[in-house]
Amino acid sequence: MTMLHVERLGGLAGFGGPRARIRSCGCIELADLPDAARASVEALFRKPPPKRRSASTAADGFRYRLRCEIDGEERSIEVAETAVPAAV
Repeated sequence: MTMLHVERLGGLAGFGGPRARIRSCGCIELADLPDAARASVEALFRKPPPKRRSASTAADGFRYRLRCEIDGEERSIEVAETAVPAAV
């Protein structure tokens, strides 16, 4: 089974920043996600959204770093909170 590692970054408190003392992270098996959420996560890894500043990536907005093994290779992406399914 494939483990999805999730880390929440940014926001007003600056979670995950270089000097942050608070970390927000967790793990979930991809197989444990509902089908629609799993498909959304897999689509994010196939084609991550472009990294550009928009309303969804505002200075106090959250971003998520998602990491998992795909085809035997460890992959990591960062996406805006709006791109991550609620089940994650």
